[in-house]
Amino acid sequence: MTRKTAKGAEAPRSKRPPIRLGEIKTGPIVNRLRELHELGGDPAFERFPASEELFLVLEHAQTWASKLKQPKDSLVNVVGEAAVLRAKLWQYLREQADAGQLKAIEDGRGVGVPWDHFTEALCVTSKQGAYQKARRLMAEQVRDPGERRSPEIAREHEQRAAAEQRAERALMLVQERRFPIARRIGRLLLEHRDGIALDNWATYWLGEIIETIDDRDTPAERARFTGWVESFVRAVHRHARQRNQPSTTTEEARRALALATEFTFQEQPKIPEQIRCSQSGNPVRRERRRTRGGRRAG
Repeated sequence: MTRKTAKGAEAPRSKRPPIRLGEIKTGPIVNRLRELHELGGDPAFERFPASEELFLVLEHAQTWASKLKQPKDSLVNVVGEAAVLRAKLWQYLREQADAGQLKAIEDGRGVGVPWDHFTEALCVTSKQGAYQKARRLMAEQVRDPGERRSPEIAREHEQRAAAEQRAERALMLVQERRFPIARRIGRLLLEHRDGIALDNWATYWLGEIIETIDDRDTPAERARFTGWVESFVRAVHRHARQRNQPSTTTEEARRALALATEFTFQEQPKIPEQIRCSQSGNPVRRERRRTRGGRRAG
Protein backbone atom coordinates (compact mmCIF):
# COMPACT_ATOMS: atom_id res chain seq x y z
CA MET A 1 0.00 0.00 0.00
CA THR A 2 2.82 2.36 0.87
CA ARG A 3 4.52 1.68 -2.42
CA LYS A 4 1.41 2.55 -4.40
CA THR A 5 1.05 5.81 -2.53
CA ALA A 6 4.67 6.71 -3.19
CA LYS A 7 4.32 5.83 -6.85
CA GLY A 8 1.22 7.96 -7.16
CA ALA A 9 3.02 10.91 -5.58
CA GLU A 10 5.79 10.95 -8.16
CA ALA A 11 6.43 14.30 -9.78
CA PRO A 12 5.04 14.66 -13.32
CA ARG A 13 7.45 14.13 -16.16
CA SER A 14 9.01 17.20 -17.66
CA LYS A 15 7.84 18.36 -21.04
CA ARG A 16 9.32 16.34 -23.87
CA PRO A 17 12.01 18.04 -25.95
CA PRO A 18 11.30 19.20 -29.50
CA ILE A 19 11.12 16.37 -32.05
CA ARG A 20 12.45 18.41 -34.97
CA LEU A 21 15.42 20.68 -35.43
CA GLY A 22 13.52 22.79 -37.90
CA GLU A 23 15.35 25.48 -39.81
CA ILE A 24 18.90 25.87 -38.53
CA LYS A 25 22.00 27.59 -39.86
CA THR A 26 24.21 24.73 -40.96
CA GLY A 27 27.13 26.96 -41.99
CA PRO A 28 28.51 27.54 -38.47
CA ILE A 29 28.10 23.84 -37.66
CA VAL A 30 30.03 22.79 -40.77
CA ASN A 31 32.70 25.36 -40.03
CA ARG A 32 33.13 23.95 -36.53
CA LEU A 33 33.26 20.43 -37.93
CA ARG A 34 35.98 21.53 -40.35
CA GLU A 35 37.97 23.05 -37.47
CA LEU A 36 37.74 19.79 -35.53
CA HIS A 37 38.96 17.79 -38.52
CA GLU A 38 41.92 20.13 -38.90
CA LEU A 39 42.62 19.91 -35.19
CA GLY A 40 42.37 16.12 -35.28
CA GLY A 41 44.77 15.79 -38.18
CA ASP A 42 42.35 14.69 -40.92
CA PRO A 43 44.67 13.15 -43.59
CA ALA A 44 42.36 14.41 -46.36
CA PHE A 45 41.64 17.80 -44.81
CA GLU A 46 42.61 19.64 -48.01
CA ARG A 47 39.69 17.89 -49.73
CA PHE A 48 37.15 18.85 -47.06
CA PRO A 49 34.05 19.98 -49.08
CA ALA A 50 32.58 23.47 -49.10
CA SER A 51 29.98 24.37 -46.47
CA GLU A 52 27.07 24.41 -48.92
CA GLU A 53 27.82 20.81 -50.00
CA LEU A 54 26.25 19.39 -46.87
CA PHE A 55 25.88 15.79 -48.00
CA LEU A 56 29.47 15.70 -49.26
CA VAL A 57 30.63 17.22 -45.97
CA LEU A 58 28.97 14.41 -44.04
CA GLU A 59 30.36 11.75 -46.34
CA HIS A 60 33.86 13.14 -45.91
CA ALA A 61 33.53 13.48 -42.13
CA GLN A 62 32.19 9.96 -41.82
CA THR A 63 34.88 8.49 -44.06
CA TRP A 64 37.78 10.05 -42.15
CA ALA A 65 36.33 10.04 -38.63
CA SER A 66 38.36 6.98 -37.63
CA LYS A 67 41.59 8.74 -38.63
CA LEU A 68 41.12 11.70 -36.30
CA LYS A 69 43.51 11.91 -33.34
CA GLN A 70 43.00 13.58 -30.01
CA PRO A 71 45.65 16.30 -29.54
CA LYS A 72 47.45 15.91 -26.23
CA ASP A 73 47.38 19.60 -25.41
CA SER A 74 43.68 20.12 -26.32
CA LEU A 75 40.86 20.22 -23.78
CA VAL A 76 38.33 19.60 -26.57
CA ASN A 77 37.16 16.06 -27.24
CA VAL A 78 37.79 16.30 -30.97
CA VAL A 79 36.38 12.94 -32.03
CA GLY A 80 33.39 13.16 -29.69
CA GLU A 81 32.32 16.68 -30.63
CA ALA A 82 32.73 15.92 -34.32
CA ALA A 83 30.47 12.88 -33.91
CA VAL A 84 27.77 14.96 -32.22
CA LEU A 85 27.91 17.59 -34.98
CA ARG A 86 27.64 14.86 -37.64
CA ALA A 87 24.60 13.41 -35.88
CA LYS A 88 22.96 16.83 -35.80
CA LEU A 89 23.59 17.47 -39.49
CA TRP A 90 22.27 14.02 -40.42
CA GLN A 91 19.10 14.79 -38.42
CA TYR A 92 18.72 18.05 -40.33
CA LEU A 93 19.15 16.25 -43.66
CA ARG A 94 16.61 13.62 -42.65
CA GLU A 95 14.04 16.31 -41.86
CA GLN A 96 14.74 18.05 -45.15
CA ALA A 97 14.48 14.74 -47.02
CA ASP A 98 11.09 13.94 -45.46
CA ALA A 99 9.74 17.37 -46.29
CA GLY A 100 11.16 17.24 -49.82
CA GLN A 101 9.78 13.77 -50.49
CA LEU A 102 6.34 14.80 -49.25
CA LYS A 103 6.42 17.89 -51.49
CA ALA A 104 7.32 15.70 -54.50
CA ILE A 105 4.37 13.41 -53.75
CA GLU A 106 2.00 16.37 -53.39
CA ASP A 107 3.23 17.85 -56.67
CA GLY A 108 2.69 14.55 -58.46
CA ARG A 109 -0.75 14.03 -56.98
CA GLY A 110 -1.62 17.59 -57.90
CA VAL A 111 -1.21 16.78 -61.60
CA GLY A 112 -3.04 13.47 -61.42
CA VAL A 113 -0.29 10.89 -60.83
CA PRO A 114 -1.99 7.76 -59.37
CA TRP A 115 -0.78 6.28 -56.08
CA ASP A 116 0.48 3.06 -57.66
CA HIS A 117 3.08 5.07 -59.62
CA PHE A 118 4.74 5.99 -56.33
CA THR A 119 5.21 2.43 -55.02
CA GLU A 120 8.80 1.94 -56.20
CA ALA A 121 9.86 5.46 -55.21
CA LEU A 122 8.48 4.96 -51.68
CA CYS A 123 9.66 1.34 -51.34
CA VAL A 124 6.15 -0.08 -50.86
CA THR A 125 4.24 -2.76 -52.74
CA SER A 126 0.76 -1.26 -53.17
CA LYS A 127 -1.01 2.00 -53.80
CA GLN A 128 -2.46 1.78 -50.29
CA GLY A 129 1.07 1.44 -48.96
CA ALA A 130 2.10 4.54 -50.92
CA TYR A 131 -0.85 6.47 -49.51
CA GLN A 132 -0.04 5.40 -45.94
CA LYS A 133 3.63 6.30 -46.42
CA ALA A 134 2.64 9.77 -47.60
CA ARG A 135 0.36 10.18 -44.57
CA ARG A 136 3.21 9.23 -42.25
CA LEU A 137 5.44 11.78 -43.93
CA MET A 138 2.74 14.36 -43.36
CA ALA A 139 2.41 13.33 -39.71
CA GLU A 140 6.15 13.80 -39.25
CA GLN A 141 5.83 17.41 -40.42
CA VAL A 142 2.97 18.35 -38.10
CA ARG A 143 3.07 16.06 -35.06
CA ASP A 144 3.79 17.41 -31.59
CA PRO A 145 6.09 15.85 -28.96
CA GLY A 146 4.51 12.63 -27.71
CA GLU A 147 2.42 12.06 -30.83
CA ARG A 148 3.03 9.08 -33.07
CA ARG A 149 4.10 9.29 -36.70
CA SER A 150 0.86 7.82 -38.04
CA PRO A 151 -1.81 8.60 -40.66
CA GLU A 152 -4.29 9.24 -37.85
CA ILE A 153 -2.13 12.03 -36.43
CA ALA A 154 -1.85 13.61 -39.88
CA ARG A 155 -5.64 13.46 -40.26
CA GLU A 156 -6.20 15.03 -36.83
CA HIS A 157 -3.87 17.93 -37.64
CA GLU A 158 -5.50 18.44 -41.04
CA GLN A 159 -8.94 18.56 -39.43
CA ARG A 160 -7.67 21.00 -36.82
CA ALA A 161 -6.12 23.23 -39.48
CA ALA A 162 -9.32 23.10 -41.56
CA ALA A 163 -11.38 24.11 -38.50
CA GLU A 164 -9.03 27.05 -37.84
CA GLN A 165 -9.32 28.16 -41.47
CA ARG A 166 -13.12 27.99 -41.28
CA ALA A 167 -13.07 30.07 -38.11
CA GLU A 168 -10.80 32.64 -39.77
CA ARG A 169 -13.08 32.86 -42.81
CA ALA A 170 -16.14 33.24 -40.60
CA LEU A 171 -14.46 36.04 -38.65
CA MET A 172 -13.46 37.76 -41.89
CA LEU A 173 -17.05 37.66 -43.15
CA VAL A 174 -18.32 39.16 -39.90
CA GLN A 175 -15.68 41.89 -39.88
CA GLU A 176 -16.29 42.71 -43.55
CA ARG A 177 -20.02 43.05 -42.89
CA ARG A 178 -19.25 45.53 -40.10
CA PHE A 179 -16.83 47.54 -42.28
CA PRO A 180 -19.26 50.33 -43.39
CA ILE A 181 -19.94 51.25 -39.77
CA ALA A 182 -16.28 50.82 -38.88
CA ARG A 183 -15.26 53.32 -41.54
CA ARG A 184 -17.83 55.90 -40.35
CA ILE A 185 -16.60 55.48 -36.80
CA GLY A 186 -13.02 55.71 -38.01
CA ARG A 187 -13.74 59.07 -39.62
CA LEU A 188 -15.34 60.27 -36.41
CA LEU A 189 -12.33 59.22 -34.36
CA LEU A 190 -9.98 60.96 -36.77
CA GLU A 191 -12.06 64.13 -36.55
CA HIS A 192 -11.71 64.24 -32.76
CA ARG A 193 -8.36 62.52 -32.29
CA ASP A 194 -6.78 65.59 -30.67
CA GLY A 195 -9.09 65.04 -27.69
CA ILE A 196 -8.13 61.36 -27.20
CA ALA A 197 -5.23 60.37 -24.96
CA LEU A 198 -2.90 58.07 -26.92
CA ASP A 199 0.04 55.86 -26.14
CA ASN A 200 2.40 54.23 -28.64
CA TRP A 201 0.05 51.37 -29.46
CA ALA A 202 -2.97 53.61 -29.92
CA THR A 203 -0.88 55.90 -32.13
CA TYR A 204 0.18 52.91 -34.21
CA TRP A 205 -3.41 51.73 -34.78
CA LEU A 206 -4.50 55.29 -35.52
CA GLY A 207 -1.81 55.47 -38.19
CA GLU A 208 -3.16 52.29 -39.80
CA ILE A 209 -6.65 53.81 -39.86
CA ILE A 210 -5.40 57.06 -41.40
CA GLU A 211 -3.45 55.29 -44.15
CA THR A 212 -6.15 52.83 -45.17
CA ILE A 213 -9.54 54.37 -44.48
CA ASP A 214 -10.06 55.33 -48.15
CA ASP A 215 -8.23 52.34 -49.66
CA ARG A 216 -10.15 49.20 -48.71
CA ASP A 217 -11.20 47.25 -51.82
CA THR A 218 -11.05 43.54 -51.02
CA PRO A 219 -13.01 41.65 -48.34
CA ALA A 220 -9.79 40.86 -46.47
CA GLU A 221 -8.74 44.52 -46.45
CA ARG A 222 -12.14 45.64 -45.18
CA ALA A 223 -12.09 42.98 -42.47
CA ARG A 224 -8.61 44.05 -41.33
CA PHE A 225 -9.68 47.69 -41.15
CA THR A 226 -12.55 46.76 -38.84
CA GLY A 227 -10.08 44.97 -36.60
CA TRP A 228 -7.79 48.01 -36.56
CA VAL A 229 -10.61 50.24 -35.33
CA GLU A 230 -11.30 47.76 -32.54
CA SER A 231 -7.60 47.51 -31.67
CA PHE A 232 -7.38 51.30 -31.47
CA VAL A 233 -10.31 51.43 -29.05
CA ARG A 234 -8.84 48.74 -26.81
CA ALA A 235 -5.43 50.45 -26.78
CA VAL A 236 -6.98 53.77 -25.75
CA HIS A 237 -8.90 52.21 -22.87
CA ARG A 238 -5.88 50.18 -21.73
CA HIS A 239 -3.77 53.35 -21.69
CA ALA A 240 -6.41 55.14 -19.63
CA ARG A 241 -6.55 52.31 -17.09
CA GLN A 242 -2.77 52.24 -16.75
CA ARG A 243 -2.64 55.99 -16.13
CA ASN A 244 -5.83 55.97 -14.04
CA GLN A 245 -6.93 59.04 -15.99
CA PRO A 246 -9.75 59.79 -18.46
CA SER A 247 -9.25 58.59 -22.01
CA THR A 248 -10.55 61.83 -23.55
CA THR A 249 -10.18 65.55 -22.88
CA THR A 250 -13.15 66.97 -24.82
CA GLU A 251 -16.85 66.19 -24.90
CA GLU A 252 -16.79 65.55 -28.66
CA ALA A 253 -13.94 63.06 -28.30
CA ARG A 254 -15.75 61.38 -25.41
CA ARG A 255 -18.87 60.85 -27.53
CA ALA A 256 -16.82 59.58 -30.48
CA LEU A 257 -14.91 57.12 -28.29
CA ALA A 258 -18.12 55.98 -26.59
CA LEU A 259 -19.61 55.18 -29.99
CA ALA A 260 -16.44 53.36 -31.03
CA THR A 261 -16.45 51.41 -27.78
CA GLU A 262 -20.05 50.36 -28.32
CA PHE A 263 -19.13 49.24 -31.83
CA THR A 264 -16.17 47.24 -30.56
CA PHE A 265 -18.12 45.31 -27.94
CA GLN A 266 -21.57 45.17 -29.55
CA GLU A 267 -22.80 43.94 -32.93
CA GLN A 268 -24.65 47.09 -34.01
CA PRO A 269 -24.06 50.37 -32.14
CA LYS A 270 -26.72 53.07 -32.20
CA ILE A 271 -25.22 55.76 -34.42
CA PRO A 272 -26.85 59.18 -33.90
CA GLU A 273 -28.89 60.41 -36.86
CA GLN A 274 -26.69 63.42 -37.51
CA ILE A 275 -23.62 61.19 -37.84
CA ARG A 276 -25.35 58.82 -40.26
CA CYS A 277 -26.55 61.69 -42.45
CA SER A 278 -23.15 63.36 -42.48
CA GLN A 279 -21.70 60.33 -44.27
CA SER A 280 -24.26 60.12 -47.06
CA GLY A 281 -23.57 63.19 -49.20
CA ASN A 282 -24.48 66.89 -49.11
CA PRO A 283 -27.96 68.19 -48.07
CA VAL A 284 -29.01 68.93 -51.67
CA ARG A 285 -28.45 65.33 -52.77
CA ARG A 286 -30.21 63.98 -49.69
CA GLU A 287 -33.21 66.17 -50.46
CA ARG A 288 -33.28 64.91 -54.07
CA ARG A 289 -33.27 61.32 -52.86
CA ARG A 290 -36.14 61.99 -50.49
CA THR A 291 -38.24 63.70 -53.20
CA ARG A 292 -37.34 61.41 -56.11
CA GLY A 293 -40.32 60.79 -58.37
CA GLY A 294 -42.08 64.06 -57.49
CA ARG A 295 -43.03 63.09 -53.97
CA ARG A 296 -41.37 62.64 -50.66
CA ALA A 297 -40.32 59.16 -49.66
CA GLY A 298 -42.70 57.84 -47.06
